[in-house]
Amino acid sequence: MKATVSAFLLSLAVFFHAGNAIAADSEVVSRFKRALESKDFKTMTILVRKNLGKIPSEVGSLMDEAFSPNIAPAERDSMFTVAEFMADEYKKQTDDISLLKGVKVRIFESKLSKPLTPATQNGVYTVESVSTESVKNLFAPGNIIIKKGSTVRWVNNDTVDHLLASVPVIGSGGIFSPTIEPGASWEYTFNKTGEYYYICFIHKVMYGKVTVVD
Repeated sequence: MKATVSAFLLSLAVFFHAGNAIAADSEVVSRFKRALESKDFKTMTILVRKNLGKIPSEVGSLMDEAFSPNIAPAERDSMFTVAEFMADEYKKQTDDISLLKGVKVRIFESKLSKPLTPATQNGVYTVESVSTESVKNLFAPGNIIIKKGSTVRWVNNDTVDHLLASVPVIGSGGIFSPTIEPGASWEYTFNKTGEYYYICFIHKVMYGKVTVVD
């Protein structure tokens, strides 16, 4: 987790110093934000240790606030970051992964389009990797529901390589493609029910999900 801090610090600093939603923060959350912004991992650890009983509700409240309609996207992402770091520290100290998993699932789900059941082509579901003028690197459709035993074919209609990988910490594993070059495709047959969250391992802003039902 420490290695990922720098990628979030700029947006976190903008959120923190803007003062948005700070008045509603508890003392624990406010102090944790300041410690995270300054990379004071020792203080982060101590804060969670001293407030273990409160951390699940603190994280839950922070996530609920992040989804408020008046929260700007940059602020929401910064709040996600704080919640994820708090939940990760909680996991380290309690060996309870459920809080962190719940946070990760809500964050991932917020990046997805609405679920749909697409039509098949010769019995195969197709998901395209595309880029548009407004959105680069996108799975279309990115959130599908299929029957157990069905096959999904990912077609790279983009101009860059993609590589699909499951996120097993929050769902079922099994998706791991070779590098898919532009114009190429890769297939996977889903023989077990479950929720399969996946990303492009090259472009980690690409989020996808396959829900497999009986």
